[in-house]
Amino acid sequence: MKRLTLWIARFYPSWWRSRYGQEFDALIEDTPVTLRDVFGVVLSVLEIRMKPTASPRIVNLASRDIPHGYELETAVEYPREDGSTMLVRGFHREIDLGDSYVTLSHTARGSAPAQTILVFGRKGELDGDFRTDDTEMLVLLADGSVQRTEQTVKTSLKYDAVRERLRDRYRKGKLAGLTPDQIHRQILDEGNLASWS
Repeated sequence: MKRLTLWIARFYPSWWRSRYGQEFDALIEDTPVTLRDVFGVVLSVLEIRMKPTASPRIVNLASRDIPHGYELETAVEYPREDGSTMLVRGFHREIDLGDSYVTLSHTARGSAPAQTILVFGRKGELDGDFRTDDTEMLVLLADGSVQRTEQTVKTSLKYDAVRERLRDRYRKGKLAGLTPDQIHRQILDEGNLASWS
């Protein structure tokens, strides 16, 4: 069942495979797969393939190196089914502390209240292209409450290499006078990001 599910998953669009493929494959390898799961993947592939989607447009992007990490600011317009757009603004900071890391993500979606997420992670054991990390996530909600979650997650080690290549492409595109959206389109035209590592 696992091999069949992995084979069917190859029919997801390339943008989906480059964003979710490695994590999906790891999930399938680590969990028991039933016939119902296989049919679920088939339906998901068909739904994504048949649904016409307009792509988001990057309005603004700024990336900065900071001691032991980086910061990223984004503004992206997402199309809605009614033809309007929703502006999503984000700020992300990641700091590597050697055996652990901290990330801060602050996102505002349209007129909805902003949300801030803090993740504290302790780097774990290596297993091929993945590392198993213990994390604690705090979600700071608009009403002043905090949701706290602890979990063990598999982290792809290839993510760092892909992220650095993307940041390099944006720097070069910016120097060439391209808009963030033009740079994004060029990267998408190149194909599978997983091959960048």
